[in-house]
Amino acid sequence: MNSNKILSKKNLARKDKIKKVACELFLARGFQETSLSDIIKISGGSYSNIYDCFQSKEGLFFEILDDVCKKHFDLIASQIHISENKNLKENLISFAKVFVNIYNTAPMVSLGKIIFSQVYNTDYLQNWIQDNQKFFAHNILANLFSKQKNKYICDNAAKLAITFCNMLKEPYYTLNVLVDFPLMNNKEQEEHIEFMVDLFLNGISNKT
Repeated sequence: MNSNKILSKKNLARKDKIKKVACELFLARGFQETSLSDIIKISGGSYSNIYDCFQSKEGLFFEILDDVCKKHFDLIASQIHISENKNLKENLISFAKVFVNIYNTAPMVSLGKIIFSQVYNTDYLQNWIQDNQKFFAHNILANLFSKQKNKYICDNAAKLAITFCNMLKEPYYTLNVLVDFPLMNNKEQEEHIEFMVDLFLNGISNKT
């Protein structure tokens, strides 16, 4: 999605302002309800600026999503306290607290709604996934799992990381996005994390 065109400082500042304004409008009004003219009116840009930098409104949104993905990856990497001196459960809880908190916010729910609305836009969505694979949070966990002494965990590091992230998001995030289910409070987040970490590590075979 990112253009390879080298921009001057002035044009780069204009591009950043367009993205900032567009993101605010998308989150406040929704993707379909926000027009390019709305973005231009507030940002001071032009149609040519948008088409040159982003190709389309969809391209603009997915570049904003690029920024969000990288920002959250850096946030998780900087705030979690994974250590070889901790056991796996402690490291999973540390990761889960930051991860769940990110997804349990109104802006992330709004972004989720827009992403669902763009599912039909397969070219943009597939390209975005390919371009941002390395910035997905499960990579942080996959790295942790690959260093475990347990051979099964090491051999399945990527799959286990993706599974755990999906467990942390669901069912609440999908319900938040699709039916405006209430966000979890701090206590509910802690209970959800405790439940999912226990289920992930121990399964249901030892439950009665």
